[in-house]
Parts: sequence; C-alpha cells; structure tokens
Amino acid sequence: MSDLLIAYRLLRKKFRGGIFSKDFYEAFSYVEEKAFFKELIYGVLRRQEYLDWIINKFLKRKELPPSIRTLLRMGTYLLLFSHMPNYAVVNETVNLVEKQSFRKLVNAILRQISKLSYIEPQELHIKYSHPKWLIEYWKKFLPEDYLIKMLEYNLIPSKTVARVNIKKTNREKLTLKNIRYTTHSPQGIIFENFNISPWELKEYKNGLITYQSESSQLIPLLIDYKENEYVLDACSAPGGKASHILELSNVKLFVNDIDFSKIQIVKEQFERLNLKPEKYLTNDARKLKFNFQFDKIFVDAPCSSLGTARRNPEVLRRQKPQNIKNLSNLQREILNNLWQSLKKNGTLIYSTCTITYEENTLNAEWLVKEKAAKIIDIRDKLDKFDVKYIWDGYGALFYPDENLTPFYVAVFIKE
Repeated sequence: MSDLLIAYRLLRKKFRGGIFSKDFYEAFSYVEEKAFFKELIYGVLRRQEYLDWIINKFLKRKELPPSIRTLLRMGTYLLLFSHMPNYAVVNETVNLVEKQSFRKLVNAILRQISKLSYIEPQELHIKYSHPKWLIEYWKKFLPEDYLIKMLEYNLIPSKTVARVNIKKTNREKLTLKNIRYTTHSPQGIIFENFNISPWELKEYKNGLITYQSESSQLIPLLIDYKENEYVLDACSAPGGKASHILELSNVKLFVNDIDFSKIQIVKEQFERLNLKPEKYLTNDARKLKFNFQFDKIFVDAPCSSLGTARRNPEVLRRQKPQNIKNLSNLQREILNNLWQSLKKNGTLIYSTCTITYEENTLNAEWLVKEKAAKIIDIRDKLDKFDVKYIWDGYGALFYPDENLTPFYVAVFIKE
C-alpha cells in the first residue's frame, strides 16, 4: 500500500468523521516514509483553506465529491510545498482517482497548478488557512500582534516536548543527545527528532520523562503546596498535570475523569512513574460529591481546544460558535459544583487550552461575581518563567512562541 493511498484514506476518514480515529496513529507503524507521510497529512490539514483557494481558481463549479476534493488538496500540497517531482505528484494522485469520469479533471487541474509557484493571498483566513468566522471572532478581543503570531505558529509543526521527573532525575543528568531545554518550564525538554518511537525510549519506559506540552507543565508550578493537603484534579486525563503535582509535592491527590478508558490511561501513567494518588475516580465533574473539602482543586476544563491547533490542526474546522457557547456552560456547571468541595481559604486553579472569550474571561468573571472568588495575581510567577501573556484582570492567556502554546489560567481563593 503506497504512502499516498494511506494518507488519502485517513484524510477521507477525517473529513467525513470530524476527528481522527486511532487508525491514524497506528498507520505510522507500517508507513515506510514516516516523515513524508506525516508532513503530507498535517500539511493538508494545516493549509486546507489555502489549498481550496488555489484549486477553486481552476474549477468552473466549486462543488466536488469529497473524495476528489481530498485528492486535489493532497496533490496541490505536494506540488506547492514538497520536493516531490511534479510529474510524480500528478501521476500518483491521478492513479488514486477511483471514478474514471473525474480522472481527466484531476489531471488537468494538477497540471495547471504544477506551473505555479506559491501565491500569497491578501485575506488572513486564506493566507494562514483558518476558518474565516474564527479569525473574525478572534479579532474582537485579541491584540493584532497576538493574532498574527498565533496564525503564523499554527502553520509550523511543533516539536515534541517532555517533562523530566524531578523525583528521579533532572535535565542535566539525562544522556539523550537530540534534546534542548525548554525556555519557560524548568523541567521541560524539547526533542529535535526521534530515531525510534517516542514510546520505546528507555527514559520514557523507566519513568524519567513524560510527554507534555510546555504550557501544560507551567500550570502546577503557579501555586505552592503543603505536605498531606488534599488536592483534586477534577478533569485529569491524560494525567500530565496530575502526575506533575505528585512529582512536585507529597499531597493527598484525588484523580478524576468522566471517561473510564481515559482514567485507565492516567493509571498507566502513574504506574510508569511509580507515583500513587490517594484515589482514582470516574465521575462527571458536574456531579462530583465528597463528604470532606479540598485544599486545592485543579479544573483543567473540557474546552474547544483551539490552543492546540498547531498539534491538532483538525480542531480549527471541528469547532463552531455554538460549541463554544455549550462548552462555556459546561465549564460553568463544573465550577459551580466543585466550588462547594473547596475549603475556606482553599485554592482553585482554572485552566483551558483554548482562545475564546466565553470559556476564559467570562467564566473567570462569573466565578468572581457569583461565588465571590478572590483573584490571585499570578503575573509575578509568569514573569519569573519568562512567559509573555495577556492579563484580562482575572487570569492570563499565554502568548504563543516557538514551543509555548496558547493556554489560559486563572487562580482563585475561596474566602
């Protein structure tokens, strides 16, 4: 099976279903040219609006069967953004067309595009390949420099980042040669490349490192811990922040997630790291009840995940305005319920990996107005980690940079 055929089938599955299945990740195990394959898949997803803009220049009727649109996107990406010979791109792409009646059309369009070099559009949504409604939405509350920086970074593949387990080692003691240190997280490392599967590294298997974004690594570092205090991670999967908390402190940690299969992943993480939380829970965070209260509660809320677009470009087309509103309401229900389980003078850490006004600022504002939550100013700590951010009066939205992805975090005290 050719790499192009595998890529085509996965992209078709993606465009039909909205989210990649695990087949996507399993495909890497039997693709010979893994780097080429991954670049093609993610390149088509990252450049979708731009690719369609080019393709549509040569179409009299813009409506095409999804299969043909997908093949044209693949071929156009390879012609404009890869070093594959033009004749090979055209021939191999046309050979994947199942409907004979469309072979001439695909052949003709790709031959025309093969004569082009990159054309720079004026419209931001085409130039940076983001849904137009989303850019217009962001313009309402984001500074222009933030918006442009985010759009630019979303087109650049991100490196794999990991956190060093400080209970076992530190960055300086690692013998890995293809890494450098993260700029902001004192426990983070960046992999320049992998010679083997990341999951096969002995440092990973032996619990010396955990794969986690640099932004996510910073969240547990923004507060201090006391030994044996009660801490809840209410939405914990896949376990990055929860395991980090236990690496940093000896607290009584309760780990919860609504999905049983995800809590199993969290368990595997803790076992690999030789860490033991107080208890694993599988509950809807809107309905969690306890007969005691916590000193600290982490709410890394289910969100629209737009801050992860660099790593998961399909999220940009998956979200819609109504989704953002629904998720904001869900987050508020979670906060409303968990506030009851927080001790007086306890700390609540609210974070999302998204860039929406409703899920971030408005929810933080709601917590202050409805629950009389006291805002903890975390700007000094973020400055200490050399993080640039937008402060909205409640919390901080991280500016994206080479490895830092947009995250929002706000910290509150229950008076």
